[in-house]
Amino acid sequence: MRVSLLVIAALLAACASTGGDVPYPAVQQIIDRIAAEHPDLVRLTLHAVPLGKTQCTQLASTMAERRGKPSDPEDREAMRTGKEVVLDEPGAIDVTVPILEVGGKPTAIAGVTLRAGETADRNAVIGQARKIAGDLAAAVKTAGKPLW
Repeated sequence: MRVSLLVIAALLAACASTGGDVPYPAVQQIIDRIAAEHPDLVRLTLHAVPLGKTQCTQLASTMAERRGKPSDPEDREAMRTGKEVVLDEPGAIDVTVPILEVGGKPTAIAGVTLRAGETADRNAVIGQARKIAGDLAAAVKTAGKPLW
């Protein structure tokens, strides 16, 4: 009985650490792995339109409260136009990068927010965000199966 309680406690702790409900666990694992490699990352989110849906959605994110929620306007704009969107936030830069193109049109968006103090090289931070978005795109492609 004691072992069973320990197993249940461990499972509950694991669910709590991932924010509980994870709508796309394979994508979330990729997000978590990449985020762990970048201590300067404030937020990393993958946006796409899930199969059978019409709305661009935050499929996986380092912020549990965003998972499964509709994408923000700048993310939808990047999906619609195929162009990167850069927003300055207090102490950070949010870069939305279209990824996973099919026929020249993005099928997913990487939202990468990195810490950036007043003296930060803005272009270097944006370049780092693009690299992280590229790593995310490559990891999703390597998964070799539809993840959403």
